Amino acid sequence: MLMKIQRMVAQGIRGLYAGWSNSGKMVRPVCIVLLSLLLEGCTRPSVHEPVTLTLLEEWSNKTFSDARQQELQQFTRETGIRVRLLPSPDSARQRFALWKELLGTGASGPDVYGIDVIWPGTLNEYFIDLKPYFANEISLQFPEIAASYTVDKKLVAMPYRADVGLLFYRTDLLRKYGYREPPRTWDELEIMAARIQAGERAKGKKQFWGFVWQGAADEVLTCDALEWQAAEGGGRIIEEDQAISVNNPQAIRAWQRAAHWVGSISPQVWSDIESGIR
Repeated sequence: MLMKIQRMVAQGIRGLYAGWSNSGKMVRPVCIVLLSLLLEGCTRPSVHEPVTLTLLEEWSNKTFSDARQQELQQFTRETGIRVRLLPSPDSARQRFALWKELLGTGASGPDVYGIDVIWPGTLNEYFIDLKPYFANEISLQFPEIAASYTVDKKLVAMPYRADVGLLFYRTDLLRKYGYREPPRTWDELEIMAARIQAGERAKGKKQFWGFVWQGAADEVLTCDALEWQAAEGGGRIIEEDQAISVNNPQAIRAWQRAAHWVGSISPQVWSDIESGIR
């Protein structure tokens, strides 16, 4: 059933693309600092027709789509280039299967594909090297982010946003317990959170917790674990030379410390809680 749905969606998108092409509205893609581009097989538009790109976006929820439409409208105002946003499946697994099918079968469109940061290695063969087109933009990126979209020295995509972890904290509680600044290390965070938690609970706030974080069995927990591991000098899970390096004392210590937080400075049940450092 899943394969049938994927084929139907792929056929529908190819049909939409073919319809736009036959109507004379499909024209040559240009480089935009959003996503990976497919530039081969494009034709130059007539002088009087506006350039139009087709975009298959990775994220499809309404909130994200509305924000993306606003960005695309601004892009059109600034460049004169129109963008048609194509529908995509709801689940990441279905989206990846659709992307791979469209690219693998040599479909003439979409022009622009939104991809997850973990997809470049698998889809690398279908994309051109963007380095010649984004030389200036690459220098403005964090090196680690640009590296995550580079496969075999080939830049297959450009990020249009960066998801990074942030520590939210209450300045009033830091001052109250004699701290001039937030913690700089995870060990400092543990000590400060424990002291603040103990002080607040002593005043009757029995459900007060020192540190609340995303601890469900989900992708975000993996991201948290990698942050702890890297901060502790634990390296990567798999190094660039394909060596599995994760079984090292630093990574183990980082994860054991976080596991100790649960029930200590962090709740086991993530509801109806108050917190100091979040």
